[in-house]
Amino acid sequence: MPYIANHRESLERRHYVTQATSATNWFNFYEGKLRDYIDQYGLDFCLVIDCSTKVDDAYVLPFGEFKDFFTIGLLDGSRRWVGNVHNEAIKISANDTNKEEFVSQYHNAFHLLKDAPTPIPKKPEYD
Repeated sequence: MPYIANHRESLERRHYVTQATSATNWFNFYEGKLRDYIDQYGLDFCLVIDCSTKVDDAYVLPFGEFKDFFTIGLLDGSRRWVGNVHNEAIKISANDTNKEEFVSQYHNAFHLLKDAPTPIPKKPEYD
């Protein structure tokens, strides 16, 4: 079983985990829930985009490094950031505006998850 799926409940105590298991790896993060993590941990938590329920395929984004990526202007009408992961890039869009960032270095970067259950899978060297 993949690391995120196996430990999701305990990971969510410290990190914002969302699934992106559709064919397009569609995901969303809610502003209110994100603010709850900010209130509790400041910038010291990760946004986790889990792209598979069968194998380790997740993007672990340290919020402190991505806080300027998730801007208020890109919230949709439901106060969430909506996007997808494709070719190791995340893209969010709303209101005829979009933003994209290459995130291959964060693929399966489980070592960035503070207070994560052990053992933490090692990142393959060929990744």
